[in-house]
Amino acid sequence: MASAALALFLGIGQSAQSTATAQDASSDLEVTLPMDHQSAYCQGQIPWEQHSEYHIDLLRLAARLSGRDITITPVCMDYPTEERRISMLLTANQINTVFFGTSSNREEKLLPAYVPIYLGTTGLRLFMARPETLPALREVETIDDLRTFSMGQGLGWPDSAILIENGFTVADGRYKTLHRMLGANRFDLYPRAFWQIIGEWTWMQSQAPNIAVSRDIALYYPQPIYFFFSPTTPALRDAIQTGLERAYSNGMLLELLKSHPETAPSFNGLDLGSIRIIHGTNENLPEKSRQIMKQYGLFE
Repeated sequence: MASAALALFLGIGQSAQSTATAQDASSDLEVTLPMDHQSAYCQGQIPWEQHSEYHIDLLRLAARLSGRDITITPVCMDYPTEERRISMLLTANQINTVFFGTSSNREEKLLPAYVPIYLGTTGLRLFMARPETLPALREVETIDDLRTFSMGQGLGWPDSAILIENGFTVADGRYKTLHRMLGANRFDLYPRAFWQIIGEWTWMQSQAPNIAVSRDIALYYPQPIYFFFSPTTPALRDAIQTGLERAYSNGMLLELLKSHPETAPSFNGLDLGSIRIIHGTNENLPEKSRQIMKQYGLFE
């Protein structure tokens, strides 16, 4: 565990640091980000202020701490795949901000805010599986043992390339169908991040009741998730990065991660001490992100 992250986990504060470039503080900034048209907000059931998702609540916190006047504007749409979001960001067509896992290509094309929004807990991958798979999974001791199981991943997710790099067979599908594909025996394991697996499994059971969470074993590789911004909005990226750094330094980022309804079920319901961790690699992780993980990652 990185010393800085460990200090935060133990409740020890750090002085805030900012890497934002000097900007005209009088100018307003606007975040425009995609919102699923089927969400309660887009359906007109709740006002934007009542819409709560972890990444949006963290973005609101970062905006508040940034020292800038930042408006967050959701854009309702059929939620785009990660590859589609990249192309939309490059042109700043409709949106200028997204969040997803990093890669060399994404860091070259887009503007990341270099604070992993889940403090590195994305790379600790636990598994959803069918109950009949669990006994064999409990016998896994090495990465070679784990490679006998096929994995399911979303279209365009960088984790697919990471898993293939580590010798796994990967089946791709759309996010909203993967749990049903697992239940239908299209692949053996559905790896999900430590912070998300319990919350997701809770709602996925209604559509795929024959899936379970393995609490005994996990695969770890360094894979931060960042907020990424359009190359046309460097001032916005710098402002949000400043806010994220301040939220990290004062402990508010970790507190949100541990208490938010999306992430709290895993932090409260999983015993890290009982999980056997198999270590993999992520050769496509840029050197800057390797250093960022050492600074911020809870599991580094």
